[in-house]
Amino acid sequence: MLIHDLVVHPRRVPLRVPYRSVVRGTVREARVTLVELVYGDGRSAWGEAVSMPAVTGETPESAAALLHGPLREAVVGRRVEDLGENCARVDRCTAGNGGAKAGVEIALHDAFAQMLEIPVFRLLGGSQKELETGITVGLGTADEMAERAHGLVADGFTALKLKVGHAVELDVRRVEAVRQAVGPGIRLRLDANQGWTAKEAVRAVRRLEDGGADIELIEQPVAARDLGALRFVRERVATPVVADESVLTARDALEVVRHEAADVLSVKLQECGGIRNVLRIISIAEAAGLGCMVGCSLETEISVTAAASVVSARSAVTYVDLDAPLWLGASPVRGGATYRGPALDLPTGPGLGVSGLLPPPQN
Repeated sequence: MLIHDLVVHPRRVPLRVPYRSVVRGTVREARVTLVELVYGDGRSAWGEAVSMPAVTGETPESAAALLHGPLREAVVGRRVEDLGENCARVDRCTAGNGGAKAGVEIALHDAFAQMLEIPVFRLLGGSQKELETGITVGLGTADEMAERAHGLVADGFTALKLKVGHAVELDVRRVEAVRQAVGPGIRLRLDANQGWTAKEAVRAVRRLEDGGADIELIEQPVAARDLGALRFVRERVATPVVADESVLTARDALEVVRHEAADVLSVKLQECGGIRNVLRIISIAEAAGLGCMVGCSLETEISVTAAASVVSARSAVTYVDLDAPLWLGASPVRGGATYRGPALDLPTGPGLGVSGLLPPPQN
């Protein structure tokens, strides 16, 4: 079957509650670029591009320009069944721009799985249809974060990612307040989004370790490109250190391994350029004896279903952080993964299980 067209659908999706982090500030809406790949007798396959200027350097406008231009040219007129070569063409046609590449690459997998009449998770070799995800608690006051965490635990979540990365004393109070609110047995993960210096990170984590806060891991405590600082932290705390923004490519992953800078590699389809690149990085983590986390940004069920399909297929993934659709006020997508509290159910129909888009709300 031939690919006939690539259509771009930009959307603004209000969030249920504002999302706050060091790297993004306060976010009240998700700006997503949904990608429709038209193939065969007029069928549609779906992908998604999410722009993170502070991480990948992309904006929705720059992603749209690439999608209308070189990325479209890379796949239109090609055969759906040539999945490997099509993905390679997407990866080669522009440097960086992981979100835009992911938008096309996810759609290519959706189209091929649809053609074979199997789910994407089966295409990747997966069998697990249900996953358990953690969920993020955005930055706020200690009381606000504790209240939010308490509510999420009441909803059944057992793993919470707490955004930190401000002043150490304030961050320590935030985490201690959350631990007191949720009690023991709930896994607390910290994400500093590059917000601390190496010495601040060591001081904060040691304070929490000595105080019995029982932190499961600390994600990207220092600047992404400073692997020396990341290793400095790892060598001085007992809590596992996660490299996230430090790992956008397989080469980045190899550098983290070479520097012995992290215990866990965290990957996102939207940062790394899609399914194939994420699978490469997971293989590197597995070979190096490191843990692996698959996460997400503010995105819809399209990208999250693709990421969950990767998790289903790779037992090396030890942490799942795929909560993004739970932040959306109203999804623009028909179908895809569904949630029952922390349980994420993968669709068992062909492809990603996405049947189309809902019309944008009228102003």
